[in-house]
Amino acid sequence: MRMLTTSARGHQDVEGDGFDELFFGHAARLVRLAALLGDRDPEDVVQEAFCRVYAARDRLLRDERKLVAYLNRVVVNEVRDRHRRRTTALRKAHLLVPAPAESSEPGDRPAVLAALGRLPQRRREALVLRYWLDLPLDEIATAMDVRVGTVKSLISRGLDSLAVDLEVDR
Repeated sequence: MRMLTTSARGHQDVEGDGFDELFFGHAARLVRLAALLGDRDPEDVVQEAFCRVYAARDRLLRDERKLVAYLNRVVVNEVRDRHRRRTTALRKAHLLVPAPAESSEPGDRPAVLAALGRLPQRRREALVLRYWLDLPLDEIATAMDVRVGTVKSLISRGLDSLAVDLEVDR
């Protein structure tokens, strides 16, 4: 079984069992990505991303690397859209936001995750894509739909904010 098949025009295409392989090969990683980007329901984000890829499978005549990059971009955009909608709804709702429950995780991880959660959305996206997925700057720029210079700036400012929040020297 191959994830991608070659069409009559020489392009690779997602078909049949290949889509299953794509899903099972990347779903868990994408769920963790959506969670680190701050979404409340990361499984739903990934489901939506795969639904979009499946719906557009006839148009996605790309190699596996580009298809994975496209999935990353869909997840980032979906988390961003959900965050935007949630923020807009909260402005209209006048609700109190409860304090997060204390974590039982060892070490500095809870503090880092909490500080990451306090960053502006786009800085958090850039840091997660860079340091969790270990993506190169050009792939981060593609996933976030910005220029490489913007990615560098977001990462630098995000690291500065984390250093201040965690009271460490950068």
